[in-house]
Amino acid sequence: MSNPIYELKIYSPVLLAGAFIVCITGAWITMRLVSRISETHGMQRAGWYLMAAVAGSSFVWCTHFAAMLAYHSGVMGHLAPGRTALSLLVIFAAIPCAVAAAVRLKGRRGSLVGGGILGLGIASMHYVGMEAYRLDVPVNWNMPLVALSILIGMALSAVALELARRPVNLRREIEMTVAMAGAVAGLHFTGMAAMHLVMQQHMRSMPDNDQFQMIGFAVIGGSLLTIITGIASFVIDGSLREESYGELHRMAMSDALTGLPNRISFRERLTEEVSMADALGRSFAVIGIDLNKFKEINDTRGHAAGDIVLTTLAERFCALLGEGEFVARLGGDEFVAIHRMVDDGELHGFVDRIQLALNEPIPIENYTVASGGSIGVAVYPTDGTDCETLISRADLAMYRAKIDLHQTVWFYESSLDQNVRERRALGEDLKRAMAEGQLSLFYQVQTVVATGKVAGYEALLRWDHPTRGSVPPLEILDLADENGLVIQLGEWVLEQACRTALGWDSDICVAVNMSAAQFLEPRFAETVQAVLARTGLPAGRLMIELTEETVQCDHPRALTMARRVHDLGVRLALDQFGGKHSVLSALSDFPFDKIKLDRLVMQRAETDPSIAELVRAVTIAGHALHMSVLVQGIETGAHLALVSSGGCDEGQGFLFGTPMRTIMSEMAPAGNKEDLRGVQSAPHFIPRFESPGIRYETI
Repeated sequence: MSNPIYELKIYSPVLLAGAFIVCITGAWITMRLVSRISETHGMQRAGWYLMAAVAGSSFVWCTHFAAMLAYHSGVMGHLAPGRTALSLLVIFAAIPCAVAAAVRLKGRRGSLVGGGILGLGIASMHYVGMEAYRLDVPVNWNMPLVALSILIGMALSAVALELARRPVNLRREIEMTVAMAGAVAGLHFTGMAAMHLVMQQHMRSMPDNDQFQMIGFAVIGGSLLTIITGIASFVIDGSLREESYGELHRMAMSDALTGLPNRISFRERLTEEVSMADALGRSFAVIGIDLNKFKEINDTRGHAAGDIVLTTLAERFCALLGEGEFVARLGGDEFVAIHRMVDDGELHGFVDRIQLALNEPIPIENYTVASGGSIGVAVYPTDGTDCETLISRADLAMYRAKIDLHQTVWFYESSLDQNVRERRALGEDLKRAMAEGQLSLFYQVQTVVATGKVAGYEALLRWDHPTRGSVPPLEILDLADENGLVIQLGEWVLEQACRTALGWDSDICVAVNMSAAQFLEPRFAETVQAVLARTGLPAGRLMIELTEETVQCDHPRALTMARRVHDLGVRLALDQFGGKHSVLSALSDFPFDKIKLDRLVMQRAETDPSIAELVRAVTIAGHALHMSVLVQGIETGAHLALVSSGGCDEGQGFLFGTPMRTIMSEMAPAGNKEDLRGVQSAPHFIPRFESPGIRYETI
């Protein structure tokens, strides 16, 4: 009987190389997936657990079987399907359990427990797989090497999991990949070294089973497909995460409404500009921008209109920017710009462009608004050598421009500090005065001239400042407007006046002035109704006074609100008629020679006697100012009789004739008539009718 011979292990280099590729790529993607698990939560984490289990079990199992099938035993063998499948299930279950232990348990304890589970899982997969590989010869095992293989798998798995839980960089990525690949390959080849086949002399010449080689290539190919799928999932997720981070960063650094950089972005840019200016010895300007009529637009047109104003201005600002220029929205109606300076002229040009963008009308549905704005400029390093000082001084200059009636652009001056601080302090005092009841109302009597009887009282706002004494009413209103208190102040005045009037005789009214911002506020009628309900004052005893400027500010809206308030029973008065903003003032100031009444007046006068009286009144006023009066729209005999009785000087309308393309004058010399052909001329009519006071002739 011949002595047994222990075989010399020989491997197929091609299959072994394939197994090595699978091991490295699989270890890398599995560890990256494990890192992703530690960064996520909820259902997303469960998905990454599944992906790590698929990719990890695939590479571990395929590395083992490809390397095992690469082994040339020289004897016949076969694979047991049941145990082969069991080996795959073992590692598929072990990987998520190991990762869960590593992620959930704190510190190195988690890595050690997870590494132990993973190492045992790899070992179980390996030795169950070896049991599935049935050879036609006896097998002896070197148990110390078996134990060493298990320790190698557990130790290197623990190292790989510990590295995967830390923040990932290139070096750590390489380290955890090497550790994981070492755990699998180290355990496999140590375990293979522990296996010895006991062959007789006559078995050494038996051929290898080529079928196993083909299975090995198929295993490698399938494993690579699975690994590539894992890599693709990881890359797609990474790309989406980068895009999401980029979008979140953009949202964090941008204004949601206008898309302009926001306050945070402006601060970063300003810090960069300061550093650059210091390094290059250059200057730059910070330009504060505040809209003048934005609150009025919001109050009278609604917040949707305000949003359109902001987005339109943002687009205009973006369009005017050149190199070294930057615009951001700080919030509300505040914008800020940065301009790198070459010379003063260039800075003034940039400011002029901003002004033009602010003053250009903005179309909103079927109307237009013009916000305008106040601009304050501070220059680095002349006006400030740090960001906070520069912003503060640009803000001071802007605030000075806002309260100036004639100049909308101010460059910072040292004298501004005290003036603006005083103005802001006064605004804070007004807020405190309203909160502490320091404001009061005085009442000026309104008397019936013919009888001397008291008709009512006008409520007049007064503020006795603790240190400045009496503050003029117009200044109170300006301060309220600057500090966003106009609506609140107006409601307070209205309620106090109504409560006071309740103690007067029942036939005496109280008159309250209303600003345009409050009267055109969409809920003003509801506010008046609520005040009357709270105070118990009858609506007929309240008189709301409006100026011509308020009525003309937004005629359709003012008319709608006037009708709503009047329907409550509240009376309305036209205040400051003939003042500096009045049409009557324009008639007396401008050297007009003629007043032309619109044709709409004539149409309304036909059915409304009060309008007919208005025509006569305007005629008297025109004659008093030495102006002739022409009435347009005379289309019937009744129209003609009305204007004639009213003393109007001239008439125009279809009653006298229709417009003609050319006019031929019989007074012109015969030789000139040809010259008048085709001339575009305004219609000129001399009618044939006669009426008292006016003589009409025809050509």
